[in-house]
Amino acid sequence: MKTSFMVYLFFIATYLVHAQVMPESFIGKLPSPPADVCATGDNSGKAAFMERVGKIDQELDEEISQRREKMEQKFERNEDKMKQNALARTGVSPQLMQQMMAIEKASKGATGDQKKAYDAQKKALAGQMMEQSTNISMGEIENLKKMDKAGKTAWAEAYATEKKAEVMADPKAYQDKATSMKRDVELVQKQQQLADSLGGRLMKYMKQIEDLDKDKTALEMQTQIAQLESELNELYKKEQVKDSEVREKLNAIRNIEINYCNLQSPKYLAILSGYKSFLMSSLNAYYRLEKLTNQVNSRQTGVDVNMEPGLMGLEQIRAYLQKLSSAYKYNEIRPEAVYIGAE
Repeated sequence: MKTSFMVYLFFIATYLVHAQVMPESFIGKLPSPPADVCATGDNSGKAAFMERVGKIDQELDEEISQRREKMEQKFERNEDKMKQNALARTGVSPQLMQQMMAIEKASKGATGDQKKAYDAQKKALAGQMMEQSTNISMGEIENLKKMDKAGKTAWAEAYATEKKAEVMADPKAYQDKATSMKRDVELVQKQQQLADSLGGRLMKYMKQIEDLDKDKTALEMQTQIAQLESELNELYKKEQVKDSEVREKLNAIRNIEINYCNLQSPKYLAILSGYKSFLMSSLNAYYRLEKLTNQVNSRQTGVDVNMEPGLMGLEQIRAYLQKLSSAYKYNEIRPEAVYIGAE
């Protein structure tokens, strides 16, 4: 009985270790931006804040990497099957598919004459595949290159008549194929519309962050700081300089740095607040986008290479966390110059 209980505990522990952590869990862990990002010194709270952000970022990285690795393994396991399915959609026979895949496998690492021989085999097989898929031979293509405009027009009309006859011979098969293609197109369009909608809303916040650094008043302050730092460097070059002059220049720079931080930081935190609200309200939409993406991939490849639910949301949370880690980006305030040395 004791042994059975220990085995049970082992399986529970294993499950907990490998259980997925969903985006909603990380949303709850996200720290709020510091109350005063322009505070200085040991009591600014920056070290504790950055430590917490770093810990969450590491957890996110591990969860995302684990999910990505599973997806890559799926692709690797199903690579040959996906190639076969892709060729099958073109109407190429399984025999030619297998021959092409065998040659591709054998030709890896080939050099010199051996590589040329493999390339020739591939070219010949590619010609056979194209003829099966389109009923056009490589010889016809070569002849088309030599034709004048009238010849090409006549060939195109003959080819169109041939394809029309194929449709008339089996209209149901053509209709089924057309219906399937229409469904594929509609699915891709639906996926792209949702991706574009989410991307457009997200870009609004990225643009606001970009524009913040172009603020006219902020740029003027940076210019003033650069000018004062240049003047400070000139002071240091003098053989004799009064400490009071240096202190005055340092504190003048510091005052502008404080004003710069107080100007920019509240705006940056306001953008982050909107960004986080968008993120929280969009998790369900990212779940839908994942589902649509999985459906598109399954229809295009014919195999299950689906991402696990929540991956897109996790990646978006990590992108937000990286912006949150820059909460102190405008705080470059130097310590107050109280005393330097004897006059």
